[in-house]
Amino acid sequence: MAAQLKKVRKLFIDGCNAAIINNLLDDLLDKSVLTDSEVEYINECNAITKDRCRRMIDNIKNKGDYSSNILLQCLVENHKTLAKNMGLDVSESAIAPQPILEQNKKTNENTVSEPAIAPQPIQEQNKKTNENTEISSVIHCSDKDFKEIHDTQGDKIYEMRKREGRKRLALIICNEKFETLTERQGAKVDLDGMTKLLNELGYQVLQETNLAKEEMLKVLKEFAAREEHVDSDSTFIVLMSHGDKPGVCGTDSKKIEHEKGQCQVTNLLQTDEIFSIFNNIHCPKLRDKPKVIIIQACRGEERGQKLVCDAVALPPEEQLEDDALHRVQRETDFICFCSSTPDTVSWRHPTMGSLFITGLIKKMNELAHCQPLMDIFLEVQSSFKGQRQMPTQERSTLTKKFYLFPGH
Repeated sequence: MAAQLKKVRKLFIDGCNAAIINNLLDDLLDKSVLTDSEVEYINECNAITKDRCRRMIDNIKNKGDYSSNILLQCLVENHKTLAKNMGLDVSESAIAPQPILEQNKKTNENTVSEPAIAPQPIQEQNKKTNENTEISSVIHCSDKDFKEIHDTQGDKIYEMRKREGRKRLALIICNEKFETLTERQGAKVDLDGMTKLLNELGYQVLQETNLAKEEMLKVLKEFAAREEHVDSDSTFIVLMSHGDKPGVCGTDSKKIEHEKGQCQVTNLLQTDEIFSIFNNIHCPKLRDKPKVIIIQACRGEERGQKLVCDAVALPPEEQLEDDALHRVQRETDFICFCSSTPDTVSWRHPTMGSLFITGLIKKMNELAHCQPLMDIFLEVQSSFKGQRQMPTQERSTLTKKFYLFPGH
């Protein structure tokens, strides 16, 4: 059905109007195919009907066959003229009702309370009956799970703001083309995948592409200063580019070879600079709120698999020093998830995107409804055991468990 929706996409956009879009969005929201945050994202360009239609179609198409089928059903049932112009069979609908939906309806008849935002039925069935089937969208957290987590975890979890008035922002910087370095083929797949994931988690995503080092710094500082963070409960900063151990490459970065085989990469956005921009001193609007930094970039040129010695000499006790106490903690509530360990490369497929971003999206789709973020990152790391690279959690100063509660 996703393929069919893609096939009629242009006819859909050309024939749609604002009233039809509003009606379809209401139907899709009622059927839990779209979340409130996704509808808000679609309606951001409310003055441009075709743009709203494009966002709606692409959002639904990316969710897979089940969601695409629901959208086409709504068209056939309620907007027959448009459906007919699109070549859909409006007499005896070729879009058969999904048996999965009926099955879920029957099995849930004895449920005491129905969630206000139910999990998408096809995803729930995949989770229970076919663990090898890929889940293409984030599973919503049911009201039951939401209540159970709050009842059992209490003040051990970060507070989540109520959806009304909440303004979550996320920033993605994706560098694909460079002045002298090789083009990062497949980067667009990662950019689209992370944007879709963060949208489904309730974040408005700001995209920036192909920035030089100073441009990246400027964008990060402007993002940190956004007033919306006052009404947010967290943020994601995603950087995807070439890189070296100290940081991330701008489009103006150059690799300079020195004598004795040594090399230097210029115009790097240092990881320390990223943390400094968003720390408690420079970004008070995000103080005490989770700040998630995700970096997809090489951190050197070594391959991840090597024969190593496990013996490590420990320093004598007299060389240890106490951590200094400060009246104001400069850096808290961060977690940074990097695509590889220091000094090693990250792998990317030229058409399917990077191994790290692909694996991260997969685990977030499956687990964000019931597990805290650090545990999800651990699951991602476990999936890379014995592989070409090993993602790494670094510089974590989270003081509580960070649940995303998608759908809430």
